[in-house]
Amino acid sequence: MKRLLIITAIILLAIPCRAEVILTTSTEYYPVDGIGKNEILKNLKKEAPQKKGKEYFPAYTQTGIKYEYSWGKRKGRCDVTKATVYLNLTYVYPRLARTQDKRTRTWWEETLKKYEIHEKIHGKISRRSANELDKKLNSLKNLDCNRAKETISARAKYIIRQMRKRQEEYDRVTKHGRKQEKYRDY
Repeated sequence: MKRLLIITAIILLAIPCRAEVILTTSTEYYPVDGIGKNEILKNLKKEAPQKKGKEYFPAYTQTGIKYEYSWGKRKGRCDVTKATVYLNLTYVYPRLARTQDKRTRTWWEETLKKYEIHEKIHGKISRRSANELDKKLNSLKNLDCNRAKETISARAKYIIRQMRKRQEEYDRVTKHGRKQEKYRDY
């Protein structure tokens, strides 16, 4: 019986463990004042916290990815023994500061729903990248110990760069959500 426990323990230790991405999400709101659609749109443009040139983005997703790892030496080479990826997503949306008539409220709810759909897909792109990073880091084996940190960092930076490119491409195709129907999730 003792031998069976030892063999089982050895087998379980030999199986590479893969940590899940540790995800935290939050939602923040900023106030937009105005009465009626035109006034709200004017103030939305003015109050939007994300701007680039003349463009403004009424809603956006902040993505923060961090990772940590440990490694071990084996036969003069280094293996990542455990990596953990932390993904922090913060969704930022406008919130009306005043009560509106029924027609304006209906328009606003539909508009907000479009923003949410668009931003949740940004979150999905980030989650995919975080999972890709987790998988990549936990698979790094047989590294040159003198360059292991550099190799790990380069792989992580590459995946994060690719994520940013996918986010930008998604925004380009959908015109930041204004043409959401053009997005095909491949």
